[in-house]
Amino acid sequence: MPQLKDPNFEQTVVLLCEHSADGALGVVVNRPTPFLLGQIYEGQQVEGTGSAEQPILYGGPVQPEMGFVLYEGGEYEGSAEVVRGLRLSTSMDVLRDIAAGKGPERFLFALGYAGWAPDQLEQEIARNDWLVVPADPELLFRVPPGELWTAAVRSLGIDPGLLTQDFGTA
Repeated sequence: MPQLKDPNFEQTVVLLCEHSADGALGVVVNRPTPFLLGQIYEGQQVEGTGSAEQPILYGGPVQPEMGFVLYEGGEYEGSAEVVRGLRLSTSMDVLRDIAAGKGPERFLFALGYAGWAPDQLEQEIARNDWLVVPADPELLFRVPPGELWTAAVRSLGIDPGLLTQDFGTA
């Protein structure tokens, strides 16, 4: 929402991947970095050039050295289903398969994640810091990152230009 002025999260789309009594974990999916996936291949000695030109996303401020793959497809060791058909993995196996051209066709690669302490996210939602939109793989994979925030807001039937910092409660 417009009142959230933290530069890590201003106009971000965060896919909430895990939520429990221990807190929440999400990945920012609309902030490309100037780096490309091929640079990760080089740094990690991964063979292949599949999708090497895909931009790496800024996944969030927590553990920015850690890579996350959001993808559609089968299970890899350590992967977890986020929503039906969409999985999150930190496994090098999925990255190796992508580089070899035999991995998931639709995926995003992000460095870092967003994390919340217990009840922190709930408090931020109650303050209207976040607009909650159902997860939609079509938005994630078909809409360019620079247009994703607007598309997500519009998916609720809201004109993003009408969002303000003022809010009320019912």
